[in-house]
Amino acid sequence: NPYFGYLALADAVVVTGDSVSMCCEACAVPAPVYIYAPDGATQSKHARLHAELFEKGYARPMTERLETWSHPPLNAAQDVAREIAARLAVRANARGQRA
Repeated sequence: NPYFGYLALADAVVVTGDSVSMCCEACAVPAPVYIYAPDGATQSKHARLHAELFEKGYARPMTERLETWSHPPLNAAQDVAREIAARLAVRANARGQRA
């Protein structure tokens, strides 16, 4: 499947807003990501994700004009791993153990 290769080589990525996976996978590369999600075409849970991606600078709403910009790659796996490590360290410290 060449999908991730296409993402890695893209100058910009346009995704439909009806797929959480597609939006997040596209944000894993630093190329500009535009989400096409016309009113009424996506569920509210998708709209909340879009708003968060827009707020954090990972994506922008699709408009008539594409601009060149970049963002840090979204890597939720690293965020999750950091949070697990932090929680394990807190739990170990509470028991008087080394993490």
